Amino acid sequence: MTEPDDPRLVDAMWRATDLTRAYLAQDRSRVAACLVGLDMERLECVVAWLACEHDLLFERLGEPSMGVRELDAVAALAPPETEFATTAAVRRAKETGLLRAVEDLALLDQIHTLAVCTVVMLLEAYGRARALERVDADTAEYERRGYARPYPLT
Repeated sequence: MTEPDDPRLVDAMWRATDLTRAYLAQDRSRVAACLVGLDMERLECVVAWLACEHDLLFERLGEPSMGVRELDAVAALAPPETEFATTAAVRRAKETGLLRAVEDLALLDQIHTLAVCTVVMLLEAYGRARALERVDADTAEYERRGYARPYPLT
């Protein structure tokens, strides 16, 4: 996990989790709001957290099929300025691997691509309701361990 007194990592953990939940809940406005106002350092922490979460999920579930219909539906929730880059990178990831597919993208595009891939894996493995339950259980566990959300939900 992380140290409760490292505000950058705690913020990244919550931002990544809230972004994942927003995509799962199909909440386009929340997807757009999760990263507003973050500086480059904080965005880099979010992308690192999402990459670790994606890799852990990938390891636990094995290689997902990443259905095109589900990918397109989830990627369509990305902010308009990142949707095309996200969709293209996710499709490229099937051939090159996710890290290579996102390496040349802007930081926000990397974040959204990682989140979309993670959400598609969760949807295919658990379905929407169970995936949301899993994310909600994670947030409850963060709070139980003393990792308070460092910003209000809007």
